[in-house]
Amino acid sequence: MIVYSIQTDKANKKIFVMPPMNNKNRVGDIDDFDTGIKKSGNWVPPSVEWFDDDGRDLNKYKDPDISYISVPSSLIVSPYTQELIAHAVKDVAELLPIPFNNEAWYLLNVHNIIDAVDKENCKYNIRRNGEIGRMLKVAFFAEKIPHAKLFTVPEKRSTYYFAEHHPDNSENNFKHIVEKNNLFGIEFVKVWEG
Repeated sequence: MIVYSIQTDKANKKIFVMPPMNNKNRVGDIDDFDTGIKKSGNWVPPSVEWFDDDGRDLNKYKDPDISYISVPSSLIVSPYTQELIAHAVKDVAELLPIPFNNEAWYLLNVHNIIDAVDKENCKYNIRRNGEIGRMLKVAFFAEKIPHAKLFTVPEKRSTYYFAEHHPDNSENNFKHIVEKNNLFGIEFVKVWEG
């Protein structure tokens, strides 16, 4: 089995942020956004924009099909991408509409939280005072990991994972859809094999 972390592609120069003056339309209760609670019933979409910290000409960069948003720590997908992945993620995530550039883009809310971290085999940062800090390398209990599904874990809810117990080119496989269609903006980084 291989577990991948879904990360921003380093070639993607465009990530989303919520404008600072947008406090009233934030993503509901951000504290419970990545806790497995579905939001579609009371969804109030926030405003989003491309992050631009240095005044660079963002138009010279390719628009991603899938991009990161810092708060909440999640992914936003283009309308085209939403059409491609909707059937593959419907049982593990919601695609919540967000207005952007006169289109509906979609925030990915993964509610498939799996208690599968093998804490004894993880590697942690040890602070100067001897306390255990943040997780540096994750390890899993293979039998608890779903095959070909997006998931997250309680210990790192802002990180989305995808696992393959065996190679799978199914049309309902999120990773296969992203790779087959050359969807730009994320990459699958192998973080564990067991």
